[in-house]
Amino acid sequence: MEDDARVFSLHYFGKRFSNNRIPVEALPDLPAFRDLLLSFAKDEWRARHPDRQKLPRNFDKELVLSLFAIEDGSAIPKLEWKRSDPQALLFEIADEFDDIVEAAYANVVVLFDGGETETPHLNSEKLRALNRFGAALKEGEKIELAARDESGKVVWLDMHRRKQLIMGGRETYQTRIEGTGELVGNDSPSDPNGQCSIRVQTEQYGTISIPVDRLQLYEEFAEALNSEVQFELLVELDQNDKLRSVVDVFDVATISDPNGTVVADAKSRLEELQRLEDGWHDGAGLALGRAALARALDFVVATRTSGVDMHIFPTEVGGVLVDFLLKGWEYSVEFDRVGKPEMYGIEVSGSGEMEPTSFGGVDDVIEEFRRRLSANG
Repeated sequence: MEDDARVFSLHYFGKRFSNNRIPVEALPDLPAFRDLLLSFAKDEWRARHPDRQKLPRNFDKELVLSLFAIEDGSAIPKLEWKRSDPQALLFEIADEFDDIVEAAYANVVVLFDGGETETPHLNSEKLRALNRFGAALKEGEKIELAARDESGKVVWLDMHRRKQLIMGGRETYQTRIEGTGELVGNDSPSDPNGQCSIRVQTEQYGTISIPVDRLQLYEEFAEALNSEVQFELLVELDQNDKLRSVVDVFDVATISDPNGTVVADAKSRLEELQRLEDGWHDGAGLALGRAALARALDFVVATRTSGVDMHIFPTEVGGVLVDFLLKGWEYSVEFDRVGKPEMYGIEVSGSGEMEPTSFGGVDDVIEEFRRRLSANG
């Protein structure tokens, strides 16, 4: 039978933890919690023995945590700690390690309890543990701990408090993300031992370079340019949540794109226009610029999920014109020979007009398209 005095409860809140369930991606929290607890236990031992420069041999192996139950109430994993060898004379006083572990747990509670502006200095050992503990938490989820003293105080850790604690001692923090994006390229080093990767364009994190196996690259991604890709990653983010690097890959795969025919049709049309030579329009008309063709495809790919039909035409000055009807307006996006975009339009059943407006690049005109799509929606 477990000893209640040696049981720690982590109370998870959130939809994913209902009905007494814990997603497998949250399971690394358990060894990370043990490492965090152990780090505070080391601090406590040193405070009790200021005359001792080194920890006792095998100190880090003395604390063994075992998951023995998951209770109702969202999900509450119950962890019992035991001595690795109860008979070993590691400590001069029989109950010293029990007291040390209790004090360590109390310090973990204090750590989670800090206010929004309180960011304590943590050593590298604690930061490593926190980088793993709670890494799978999402918005609206949290882990609660209850103080074991008379106060009965309950504290919690969510993704924001976790980030605050880690960023107090580092420039980056790790978290688990999932999402989708567009496959825009791949890298396959000539060295057979080199790391292959794919480049996926996302709205939230920009272009992510995701490591993949060489065989997976050839079998799944090599011929899938502009396809939609889903991913689940452990990543390193900075304080502005800008992605610095991919730490681990849990899942990455191409998925069925219901708008895939839009891209295929646009590519086919642009390949047809690419064959036009100088003089294609009754002796006039320049051959289309490669940059204009590429940026026009970028625009169609980025807006394909809108459901708006795009019609593509050449311009006599070597550019590409993309016409579309958007909820009562006729718009044109024109890319000149070097790929610089301009957008203009008129209201079909009214007097509204969008004067020709130049944009710095394709991303800017895509943003304008989305803004007008939303405004007209």
